[in-house]
Amino acid sequence: MNKYNSEDYFSVRERRTGRKICDCGDFEDARMMMYMDAQNREIVKNKTLMSQVIDVEMPKALPTNEIVDLGGKWDDPIPEGVDPYNLRGRQPMQPVKKQLNKSDAKVFVP
Repeated sequence: MNKYNSEDYFSVRERRTGRKICDCGDFEDARMMMYMDAQNREIVKNKTLMSQVIDVEMPKALPTNEIVDLGGKWDDPIPEGVDPYNLRGRQPMQPVKKQLNKSDAKVFVP
């Protein structure tokens, strides 16, 4: 497919109803779509009115001057009694075991 001109594009429509079949950026693509049913299709050239264009420049790398140090060091030793997989020192929650009262229990019989 050739590089297309962004100022105009081509629409392929049905002749009788005017229903749009597709939009193409290249005339050759539009002609190929028209020739699939040449008796019932036509090509219409459309011009696009260009609005203001804004160029956006992306940085090549993330800036490193905005890194926040929260006061900890990566090489701090882990204190005794602290789980190394739970570094905030919180104790894991104990599982909750709840028994139904005798009146709430229902026996399932298939």
